Amino acid sequence: MAVSASRRRGRSGGGVPASLELHRRHYLYLAPTVALFGVFILYPLYQVVRTSLIVHDTASDGHSLLANFFAVFTDSVFWMSARNMLYWAVLTVVIQMVIGGVLAYLIENYTRRSRAIFRTVFFIPVVTSVSVIAIVWSQIYAPEYGPLQDILSKVGINLTLSLTGDPSTAIFSCIIVNIWEFTGFSMLLYIVGLTRIPSEVLDAAKIDGASGWRLSRHILVPMLSSVTKSLVLLGVIGTLQTFPLVYLITAGGPNHASEIFGTYIFSKAFILDQTGYASALSVITLLVAFVATAMQVRLLRSNVGLGLDRG
Repeated sequence: MAVSASRRRGRSGGGVPASLELHRRHYLYLAPTVALFGVFILYPLYQVVRTSLIVHDTASDGHSLLANFFAVFTDSVFWMSARNMLYWAVLTVVIQMVIGGVLAYLIENYTRRSRAIFRTVFFIPVVTSVSVIAIVWSQIYAPEYGPLQDILSKVGINLTLSLTGDPSTAIFSCIIVNIWEFTGFSMLLYIVGLTRIPSEVLDAAKIDGASGWRLSRHILVPMLSSVTKSLVLLGVIGTLQTFPLVYLITAGGPNHASEIFGTYIFSKAFILDQTGYASALSVITLLVAFVATAMQVRLLRSNVGLGLDRG
């Protein structure tokens, strides 16, 4: 009698096991998310891959499935964009981490009442609209009336061409803006990391005579390695997603000097109507992002995140 009663309790009213009924409910809860993912992620991805293989336009010669990809790899502008992306990833990630780490250290150790003010001031650019940032920095770079020209004129330097209009400096002028915009994000993550370092560790290091550079090099930097790894991962992913800042400041010019994958894809797809080429470049960008992320996760997989390993 007890066994039969327990069996009845383990089944739903229709004779379906309770555990199976629970799994069905879980799948029902997941259904909206899966549907949205399929409609807005998987289906567009399928269409991009399909377009890159079967749509041939003036940018590609021939009608083979890989004609668009051959056109991309033989395009000098593509390699110029790849070079600019490499500049962007290395310079922005490294400089933002260095400046952000220094700011975090100074704010946490040398400010008390004004700590919240400094945190807010340095973080404001992160939450500021990209269009506003682009307009402001375009005015700063203006060669005739911009604030940068006023500063340089005091030391006898006169800009005849805007930094964004010179092919040799266009991409670097955009990189400077990006560094200014997101250094506050690196600072904030390092502040979180600093606050999670046990005070006992710092006190013991100071008792042993560690201070200043020695304390930073042997204690702070190693214990903040998880934050550094996270910033490298996010920085590379952010580099591949870069588009609005460069498009609003230089639109990839002059003469493709500041072109990156995002601006080049936009130009090919929506201005030149070369959707096959643009789709192939999009697929290549996706593959680069996937490979770069996989390599970083593999190389940096120990302690990636904001948590610190306390043993």
